[in-house]
Amino acid sequence: ERQEFAVYQKLLQICDGLENTLLDSPTAEEIQIASDLVQKGADSARADDTKSMKPAVIDWITPADGFLNPPLNRRYKISRGFNHEVTGGLLCPAGLDWNNPEYGSL
Repeated sequence: ERQEFAVYQKLLQICDGLENTLLDSPTAEEIQIASDLVQKGADSARADDTKSMKPAVIDWITPADGFLNPPLNRRYKISRGFNHEVTGGLLCPAGLDWNNPEYGSL
């Protein structure tokens, strides 16, 4: 409960006018609208973070010689994940051998 209150206090510091909106809102509907807007902002920030992180991951997993074989497209996700030899190996559970054809290696 204390942690939730601390988060609430921090949110009031970050969002100018939120406290007044909550205190001046006479209806539950208006408070719900304010809550939805805060959640929308949080969701948008999270999406921006992952969107900007995806190209960086390609840079991180590219070998020192500068090439992935087959190459990964920075725009399209179709060849990523388990569909790619390198990313599939990184996603494969630690107890399994990605190079074993039984587990789906390409």
